[in-house]
Amino acid sequence: MGQNHQQRLQENIRELIGGLDDARGLIEKETQRDVSNLLANLSAPDIAGLIDHLHPEEARFVFNLLDDSVASQVITKVNEHIQEELIEGTDETRLTRLVGEMESDDAADLIARLPEDVARQVLCSIDPGLSERIRELLRYEEDTAGGLMAVELVTVDPNATVKEAIEVVRNVANKDEQIYYVYVVDRRQNLVGTLSLRDLILAQPDQRVSEIMNRDVMSVVQGTDQEEVANIFRKYDLVVLPVVDTKGRLVGKITIDDIVDVIEEEDSEDIAKMVGTSREEMTEHSPVKVAGIRLPWLVICLFGGMGSATIVSHFEDVLGTVLTLAFFVPVLMDMGGNVGVQSATLVVRSLALGEIDTSGLWKRLHREIRTSLIMGVACGAAVGLFAFLWKDNPILGVIVAVAMCVAILAASMTGVLMPMVFKKLGIDPAVATGPVVTTINDWSGLLIYLGLATALLHWLR
Repeated sequence: MGQNHQQRLQENIRELIGGLDDARGLIEKETQRDVSNLLANLSAPDIAGLIDHLHPEEARFVFNLLDDSVASQVITKVNEHIQEELIEGTDETRLTRLVGEMESDDAADLIARLPEDVARQVLCSIDPGLSERIRELLRYEEDTAGGLMAVELVTVDPNATVKEAIEVVRNVANKDEQIYYVYVVDRRQNLVGTLSLRDLILAQPDQRVSEIMNRDVMSVVQGTDQEEVANIFRKYDLVVLPVVDTKGRLVGKITIDDIVDVIEEEDSEDIAKMVGTSREEMTEHSPVKVAGIRLPWLVICLFGGMGSATIVSHFEDVLGTVLTLAFFVPVLMDMGGNVGVQSATLVVRSLALGEIDTSGLWKRLHREIRTSLIMGVACGAAVGLFAFLWKDNPILGVIVAVAMCVAILAASMTGVLMPMVFKKLGIDPAVATGPVVTTINDWSGLLIYLGLATALLHWLR
């Protein structure tokens, strides 16, 4: 659905809802019918995108007009803040019906967000089989393969015939809407092979599954981090990935739609950390909470700025003697900060995508040194020539040029090393960018520039 069309729908719905009085429930039947007509031809993702941009009262009103099959999809696709509002405005009876419409992984995610007493009541009210599957999924951490997987599976014995396997698929199809592969398991439920629907259809009815199955099976264990799972999907262009326990027994599957959400979540989280904030801020509406998220990093920047001021104060005599030196301090700090963030951002993304690891440190560092030398010489020559022509002082030009070149080199090395060091320490490398790298580069740039000026002060006067 186009963005302009979605905006028009939002405006139409707001106009229809108009004077919504949620406390008294004074909603005209005509209004409900008109809004329902607007939503009738929209898919669940489009409705979710529409609801995301409505006020909470409007969102609840629209959500309550949806039938359970659509609502069960919509509530899993809206942002977390709106999801909380919808959950709060939905009674236990309807929540039970919605959970019953979902696949196990989506149902487990929703149950995990319900108040404990409501979650317990819903689990006791739904189908016992689904309830047991959800309870099993809730045992896993949310950001692991176990937390992502669904337990709806099509499994067959390797000795089964193709005809029997097709019959199994037919019987399970009503319960599992996303059948990509048939999984072949032995008596102990160990995963021994996979069979695509295409291969199943093209095979002869009396052939054994063991004759046509793919024995080269890629899988992940339950505790695998979701970022690693996403990298596997990306690297091998997968649409589904089986999940096994530590003994190799098949326990679930992860589908591409879940991984798309993970990739978006991980990218948003990394970007937020790079600028010293958190992904939660994107859906948080309280200014107080947003300030609480941002302040810790701003305090680090504040102390970093105080450190820079302290460094400058130690060179007060030099700056007092040659005031012109102060003119180029912002230039050096800006260039060092920009180069450092560039290098750090590239390394962080490469680490996140699995393109490099700590063993590739020296290779990446060697490349960055050569690159930064080229940039340093170019930028140093430009700013040095400017300083010389502006103040007619060749020594000033040399100091500024050399300081710029060395500062860029140091900033680039810091940008490479900091994410690697954080990775080695078990800290998210994304934290190494933004405030941390900028502060370190500010300090090093000032020390290089003012230290060099002090050494050459005799010729600078």
